[in-house]
Amino acid sequence: MGEAPAEQIGRRRFPETSLSFSTLSISIDPPAVAPPSADARTVALLRRARERGVTTFDIAEARFPVRAERLLATAFPEADPELFSLIGRSVESLAAERGSSDDPGAGRSMTEIVRSSLERSSRRLAPVRIGVVDWDAGAHGTPENSDRPVMPPPTPESAPEVIEWATRLSPNATALPPARALFSGTFSLLEEGPAPLFDSAVPSAMASLIARNPFADGRLDGTRFASTVALGGPREGPVDLRHLHTEFDPILRLGFLTEGRRRTLAQAALHYVLRWPWVVTCVIPLPAPERFDEILGYGMAPPLSDDELERLGRVK
Repeated sequence: MGEAPAEQIGRRRFPETSLSFSTLSISIDPPAVAPPSADARTVALLRRARERGVTTFDIAEARFPVRAERLLATAFPEADPELFSLIGRSVESLAAERGSSDDPGAGRSMTEIVRSSLERSSRRLAPVRIGVVDWDAGAHGTPENSDRPVMPPPTPESAPEVIEWATRLSPNATALPPARALFSGTFSLLEEGPAPLFDSAVPSAMASLIARNPFADGRLDGTRFASTVALGGPREGPVDLRHLHTEFDPILRLGFLTEGRRRTLAQAALHYVLRWPWVVTCVIPLPAPERFDEILGYGMAPPLSDDELERLGRVK
């Protein structure tokens, strides 16, 4: 008998639109310089993710977005109507982009600057289309004490080819606007982030979240622990035990989620984030080859029970 086919990643639709996300989105964050063999491995893994049903690829938080865009285009040189990218923009990134080009943007409107920036990304990404622009208002966001997130530049004028804009939620936001809207923000077993806003939102608002950092900076998938205990040699100072306790004691308290080896903590973290109907996709780092099946096959592990959610302090 042959091997059973690998589980396919599911899909979720942003309400009242044609935009359909894969439940897991893969983030691409290459270094500034890498040997061709490293880029080839990344491309192979991206294609492997697509074979498993991933259709949404995120470069909004890439340290070198131009490199990330070109890698994504290399991985998918043929048009794929289901596949799209999430890219990031902010006032700061637009200023840095203009500063590194021959066109300082003097005398141009914000709409023209945004359009020009997205056109450059579109050319680098082709044939991969831009599906979402994740707009981070940053220091130029809401006025102090305001409870309304700043919305991104108007879509039709800024980039008609982009399907949707997502607004990066400010940590200080206390309410969601009373309308269908797409947001992004940190959400994990260790950091509930904007979850209370969505729990209390009026159902008709149909607000959706692109959930970022579900592994809590590597603490929930073990990558942070590996980098912490790997000492760099005699120049490194002693391990700060107080810091280690602060970092990992919360992880130890989650041990009940992996009792009986029913699931790994990384799988539990994904089940938790994707349990909530207002999460439209969960952005994860590109898994290492040896953990690919574990992470992308999280759905084969049992979902969290009501008792486990109660112990976590959240009830659906």
